[in-house]
Amino acid sequence: MRGREQSSLEEAVRSYALWWRDAGLHCATESGAHGWRTARPAPFWQETPGADRAQPPEISAAPALTTSTVAHAPAPAAIATPMPGDLPAFLAWLASDPDQPEATWSGPQILPPLREQMRLLFIVEMPWAQASDSETVLAPEQRHFVEAMTASLGLNADDMAIASLATRRPPGSLLDEATLAQLAGRMTHYLGLARPGGAVILSDRTSRALIGAPWRPGMDILPEIAHSGGGTSAVALPGPDLLMNRPAAKARSWQALRLLHGVLNG
Repeated sequence: MRGREQSSLEEAVRSYALWWRDAGLHCATESGAHGWRTARPAPFWQETPGADRAQPPEISAAPALTTSTVAHAPAPAAIATPMPGDLPAFLAWLASDPDQPEATWSGPQILPPLREQMRLLFIVEMPWAQASDSETVLAPEQRHFVEAMTASLGLNADDMAIASLATRRPPGSLLDEATLAQLAGRMTHYLGLARPGGAVILSDRTSRALIGAPWRPGMDILPEIAHSGGGTSAVALPGPDLLMNRPAAKARSWQALRLLHGVLNG
C-alpha cells in the first residue's frame, strides 16, 4: 500500500514537471513571451521536399514596462496660526483652536492659569491621569510636595501656579518629540504674556524641551527661557515622584532652588 502511494506521488511530480517544461518554464525565465501556446513546427520527415521549412511565428518582444509619471503638487506649507498677543485672547485661542494637538485627545482640558506676573510658575509635561481642573494638575501628594518647595523659597501657595505643556493628557500618556517641541514653543509664548518672576520645570523631558541641557550642581547662574517679554529665570529639576523618593536628588535640587530664591527675592 505504501509503495503504491509513493508511486502515485512520483507520477504526480513527474506530470507537474512535464507541464512546466511544456510551458517553457523548465529553465530560467525571461521577460519576453515564450510562445508555448503556438503550434509546434512539423518534424522534418513530414516536410514536402523543396518547400521552405515552416518557421514558428515570431513572438513580439514584450513591451518594456513603463512607469507613468504622475505630477505631484508640492505639499502646502503648514501655515502656523499666529498666537494672540494678550493673555486672555491667547487662552481663549488655546481652548478653541482645532489645530492644537490636544483637540483630538480625550479628557478635561486644563489651560494655564489666567494670571500675570505671578511670583513662581511650576511647569510639568502633562496633567495627572485623574486631573479634572487647575487644582489637580498634579496628584495630591505631588502638589503637597510642590507647596512645601514653594514655602522653602519664602513664598506661600498663593504666590505660585502650576501649568502643563499639554492641556490634556495624551493617548498612552506619551508625547512624541515633535509634539513636545510644539507645546514647548506654545508655553514659551505663554511665559512672555504671563511674565512670572521665575519658573521651576519638573522632569528632564520638559526642561530639555524648554531650555535644553538642565541645570547641574556647580553652575552659579540659572538658565533663562527667552520670550517676547524678555526672559524668565528657570530651575530644571527631576519630576516630583523622583524628588520625593530620592533624598539625594532632593538635596542636589536644593542648590538650584537657592539660586532661584536669590532671583525671586533679589
